[in-house]
This record gives sequence, C-alpha cells and structure tokens, in this order.
Amino acid sequence: MDRSRRLGGRYRLEQVLGRGGMAEVWLAYDVLLFRQVAVKTLRPELAVDAEHWARFRREVVSAALLGHPSVVAVYDAGEDTVDGHLVPYLVMEYVKGTTLLQFVREARIAGPEHALRLAAGVLEALDHAHRHGIVHRDIKPANVMLSREGTVKVTDFGIARSVDRAGTTLTRTSVVVGTAEYLSPEQARGEQVDV
Repeated sequence: MDRSRRLGGRYRLEQVLGRGGMAEVWLAYDVLLFRQVAVKTLRPELAVDAEHWARFRREVVSAALLGHPSVVAVYDAGEDTVDGHLVPYLVMEYVKGTTLLQFVREARIAGPEHALRLAAGVLEALDHAHRHGIVHRDIKPANVMLSREGTVKVTDFGIARSVDRAGTTLTRTSVVVGTAEYLSPEQARGEQVDV
C-alpha cells in the first residue's frame, strides 16, 4: 500500500508497524482530529476472499464492543479502494510502547511482582471480553502491548469468537486458526472454545 495514501480521505499512512497473516498495521495520522492512530488494513489479496473479509469485520465488531482500559480502543472503521480492490480498515488507539513479546525478549520484567501486574492486566482485558461474550482465541505476547507508562493493552481480536451465538463460527471444521504455541487444547483439536 502506498505510504502517501490517505484511507477514507482522513488517515494518512506513515509507516508499517507490523504485518500478520491477514493484515498490516500502520502508524497513521488522523488529519481531522490531529492525532496519531494505528490503522489495520486487510491485505488487498485477501480482501477478495469472503471468509477473510468476514473475519476482519468480526474483529471490527468485537473490538468496538470492548471499551476497557486494558483493550486497545477502536476509533473508526471503513473501506477504501486499494489497487482496484475494496479493502476494509480498522482505526485504533496508537499505543506508544512495545509488545509484551519484545519486552520479555529484552529481559525488562523487574521480578515476579512486575510479571504478575502485567498478567493481571491481560486477565482483566480477557475477563471484560468474556463478560461481553467474546473469546479472543489468539492471546499471545505479540498481541499484548505495553504503553511507555506500563499500561497493558490487549489487541488483535481478528479470530475472536462470539460465545453468545452458539454455533456461530467462521472457522470450518478441522481448520485450526491461531498461533500453534498458544492454542488451547480444544482449539488445537478444532473444537469450539469458550471462556
């Protein structure tokens, strides 16, 4: 995607912050509200696939339902044309900081109490999601941001599943979605997950 591009005429893309299997996350500037934001875009080659599109839309809805200090805030969502394809995007709070994965790799955890405080922040976010009927299904250190002030922010609800709508899932039978090292046993077996 072109760095000079403005999604929705409003979000000026500045640099790629990260890439995943389905999407890219950009540091962007909201020219209407004069602030930095994170913009997640579904990769254009995946935007033509109905299942990927539906997963991305589900992330938008799941994340938007979760107003909590330990969950990355969602500001906006939309669609724009990129290289002739309609591509959805999600505009989120930009967390100045690092992922928990990077934090651990740099050995910046200052003892067991610090580790417990970080874990408590993740658990608060997951508890909040569960009380709203949403199971994350891809919780891992790379999907947890730590602000410079030390605030925990859970992100990436891309494969989250609503447990309120029994039987509603976008993963086909025997298709396992998530990061292998962090899957729950029932998820690894292709079974439905719950809180």
